[in-house]
Amino acid sequence: MKAKTTSIWHGNFKDGKGSIVAEHSALHSIVYKPNKKADEKTATNPDELLGAAHSSCYNMTLNYYLTEAGYSIDFLETSVVITDKNKVITNIDLMVTGKVHDITNDLFKQFAEKAKAGCPVGNLLKIEASLTASLQQ
Repeated sequence: MKAKTTSIWHGNFKDGKGSIVAEHSALHSIVYKPNKKADEKTATNPDELLGAAHSSCYNMTLNYYLTEAGYSIDFLETSVVITDKNKVITNIDLMVTGKVHDITNDLFKQFAEKAKAGCPVGNLLKIEASLTASLQQ
């Protein structure tokens, strides 16, 4: 599968902003900018987009492995925290919680680690990523 996105930038770095369009998805005219404030809800930045790509890919990978093993999943929720120091991404922290029927916490953690190793976006990044996995009853 090929996925095409287009990013357009207008203006200088400090005052400018860009927009993103994904050709075959609901991503349309998403505004991004480097100086986005934490509470600003009208724009995103590349770190958030990267986190969204990683968490969604990880959820699909974990769901695939669990489904293939015969487990029934109510939900999986993955958060990604990306740490950036001096304009260099230094680490990524994954936190996954799920409700999966008839599985032990230890086995869930094993599947979580397998998904971490098998996630295409995570593998693309090739950065040290921590993982915290917890199962809800």
